[in-house]
Amino acid sequence: ASACSFVAHGGAARGPAMGGVAPRHGPCHRRRYAPSGLVVLASALLIACLLLATKSSSSASVGAVGGVAPRRGTEALLRAAPTSSTGPARPRLGRPPCTKGGRGATTQRWCAPPEDAEVAVDNASRDGFRSPPRESANKQAPLLMLPRHPSNCKVNEVLERTETLVHRIQRGQVSELLKNPSGQSREGGIDPEDRVYANSYVDLGAAEVVGFDYDYTLVSYKPVLLERIYEMARRHLVDNNRYPTELLTELQGYDPTFAIRGVAVDVESAWICALTNRYRVSVAFYGRERVSPEVVSDMYKSEFGAGILPPEERRRRMRPLNDLFSTVEACLLADLVQWFKDRDIAFDARSVVEDVLSAVGHAHTSGDMHRAVAEDLDHFLEPDEERRLRHLLESLKASGRKTMLVSNSAFWYVDAGMKHKVGEDWRTLFDVVVVSAGKPAFYTQNRPFREVSKNTGRIKFKPITELKPYNVYCQGSIGELMSLTGWAKEADGHVDGSKVIYLGDSLFADLVEARRLYGWTTGAIISEVADEIGVQRRREWKEAWHVLQALVHCIQMCQEEFHAEQQSENGVVNRQVPHTKANRALLDSLEALALEMRSKKDAVMNQNFGSIFRTSKDDGRTDKPSLFGRSLQRYVDFYTSRVENLRLYSTDHRFYPCHTRIGVLHEFTHMRDPILELMYEDSDDSCWLDDMPSDLMM
Repeated sequence: ASACSFVAHGGAARGPAMGGVAPRHGPCHRRRYAPSGLVVLASALLIACLLLATKSSSSASVGAVGGVAPRRGTEALLRAAPTSSTGPARPRLGRPPCTKGGRGATTQRWCAPPEDAEVAVDNASRDGFRSPPRESANKQAPLLMLPRHPSNCKVNEVLERTETLVHRIQRGQVSELLKNPSGQSREGGIDPEDRVYANSYVDLGAAEVVGFDYDYTLVSYKPVLLERIYEMARRHLVDNNRYPTELLTELQGYDPTFAIRGVAVDVESAWICALTNRYRVSVAFYGRERVSPEVVSDMYKSEFGAGILPPEERRRRMRPLNDLFSTVEACLLADLVQWFKDRDIAFDARSVVEDVLSAVGHAHTSGDMHRAVAEDLDHFLEPDEERRLRHLLESLKASGRKTMLVSNSAFWYVDAGMKHKVGEDWRTLFDVVVVSAGKPAFYTQNRPFREVSKNTGRIKFKPITELKPYNVYCQGSIGELMSLTGWAKEADGHVDGSKVIYLGDSLFADLVEARRLYGWTTGAIISEVADEIGVQRRREWKEAWHVLQALVHCIQMCQEEFHAEQQSENGVVNRQVPHTKANRALLDSLEALALEMRSKKDAVMNQNFGSIFRTSKDDGRTDKPSLFGRSLQRYVDFYTSRVENLRLYSTDHRFYPCHTRIGVLHEFTHMRDPILELMYEDSDDSCWLDDMPSDLMM
């Protein structure tokens, strides 16, 4: 009764979760009493018992950690996070101190007993050196705990400093670094999402002609269009290819989160593959299920090496998906294959791939997609309420530039969209308008132009000897275009293709051949640039990125310390001595943590394929430019998220490539790395950064 009175009067015990007192019940719950001396005494006794029980539990926990028996596995190598990000690391209980000084320091370090070395590292390597789940007072994610070397104190010093920096990153204590994760800066007040990025030197003032594609260049579409194309293709499979009618209701529809631009379809296996810049398959999906790396390696095994296809076979099997329309093909193919797999229905992969690609293509060639868009332009087209596109075109015309539109779409469709976005007089803003161009055949074949009636849309038969302003032409070729217009012709009669700038969204349909065969300056419109920069602003991406950088530096620095152990009496380092078992186990564990951070970073971009610009060639241990990213560097002079971004620059602006992104590492060994400086700030050891090997400074 006394205990119930204590609870009823609002004492410290509020329920089972707050000290184990039973919920309020019985007559004492309904009546209030004045606190008598007996009640106060009983309450005091109850509190004392609770405090004693808590203290006993804590003592038992400390005793277990203190080491009645030596710890093994992951828990033997985990230590508590330091209370201060700049203070010394706590000594780990149950381990003898090591007084060997690290680089110029003689502070006490804590190492495991030598006899415990191999077992501790092996078990920890198997467990992944991960911290067990625990609750924190502010409900934040648990701090990342790094492993420790069983005997090398200098290596442990590197690990301690890395762990301290990682904790500072996770706590948000390095905001001056996390504020700008990837060198993105405001260029003259222009946000990174709207900037133009140059792969080579581009002088807009030297350009005489600026040309544009139409779809996803002059106009952008809302995601609902891709959903409509998916529905059209699915209906075509059922109505024309006699696929099961259940597909109309059981397929989930277009999923914008599944695939990304730049993946490829293996036409023989129906896999959706991400390719590295050296054509190695890094990630593959069979249906909606990811294929294991071992199966991928075995599938593409050849005399060139596991995972690598010879050029002839690669061209025959891999169909790249390099524009946003093609993400529908990847999604529909994956859904259809998964539907067959879930029902144990045998199917021929090559036939299914051909049917899906044909069905999606039919939505374009039949005109069904174009008619749907033209009937409701507001529903499908991204708005341009500020008339930014018109402002850009008018600025180019006012500066004396020639302008052209070269599109694969039909005239009636382009005309409807341009009137909606630019105005009824849109043709006055272009010197040449070419529709139904049939790119990339427009670049590779020598075809004559034909005039299109602006009133009826019918094709005329008269020969074309000149391209007149305000007229509309179809078919043709780039050779005929340059010959009839006389653009970019030098005094000696030669044509300087670099004076022609052409912008489009599809690398291989719009840009590759124009640059490779005729030397045009090419600009890519990649809407994902703005999307990915937006993701890079998010805290979870920035945290994973900087933790990953710290782990990579840590791995490299640990290996330097391994070599330092092999010094002979005359101070010469023998770098050819193999790593010990403990050293290899430590590197494996650090690589596992780095892989975890890289996967976390990529999943924020796209949970299946990551960034369209980067991928991995070794199951996530490192990342390199994807095939799409490499092609962008190779065939595109500059790129941006929207064509309207060009209006933010002068018509004489000069774009310069960012040389630090070229990847010629030896040219930048003098540059300081902010991650390394943070790891060694306020330390007597910071002076040794000046002597750090070049590969550690990158």
